[in-house]
Amino acid sequence: MLDILIEFLFELIFEGTIEISQNRKISKWLRYPLILIIIIFFSLIILLIIYLGLSLLKENILLGFLIIIVAIILLIGSIIKFKNVYLDKYEK
Repeated sequence: MLDILIEFLFELIFEGTIEISQNRKISKWLRYPLILIIIIFFSLIILLIIYLGLSLLKENILLGFLIIIVAIILLIGSIIKFKNVYLDKYEK
């Protein structure tokens, strides 16, 4: 029961942060720190996956490379998504 509550609160906060950061009617003083929080959150997760891949290289080379490749794909996908959502939207 507690895990459902924590998941609901986290999803509510995270989705709310993404929606507020995309709304141009909200002040820049609020949007830009929220965008920074989102970038830091995704960067930390990707860096942890890369760290996991590097530590697994010592024990299983194939699995380590596979996890590093997944992290690189996530990094590229995150950069493309950020560019599409925030940078292209603000150029129009």
